[in-house]
Amino acid sequence: MLFLFNDVVFDLGDLSTLLRDGTIPLPVSQFETITPAHLTQLVREAVFVDPNIAQTKPDQCQHLCALIAYRAPGANALLAVRHDGANGPEDVGLRFANVPITTIAYLWRRQNEEHLTAHEINSEVWANVTGTLHSAH
Repeated sequence: MLFLFNDVVFDLGDLSTLLRDGTIPLPVSQFETITPAHLTQLVREAVFVDPNIAQTKPDQCQHLCALIAYRAPGANALLAVRHDGANGPEDVGLRFANVPITTIAYLWRRQNEEHLTAHEINSEVWANVTGTLHSAH
């Protein structure tokens, strides 16, 4: 499974395998109890601390994407933005989306060719998304 987090496309592979590899500091039994509100809070906290988490901590970000995909079926893209004046995690803006697999696959190919740009992601994804999954916050 492919998942777009800001400007990086992650190949999540098999969600169960990725989530059970021990990287996420939660027992597997707790994955089922994580709510959409908790997921959005986790993302906001991570992006508030490091707005470029997808670039600087790709392993952590990949696992966060896997958790989102597992608990919020249908979401395969996330735009998370911390503006310059943000005072806390609650100021991080989030937008979840279900992007066609053909678009995500195209972006994945462009990324592997080292030609993917933020402008291309915006024009291919965020300018065209009509069905967003709203955050629980």
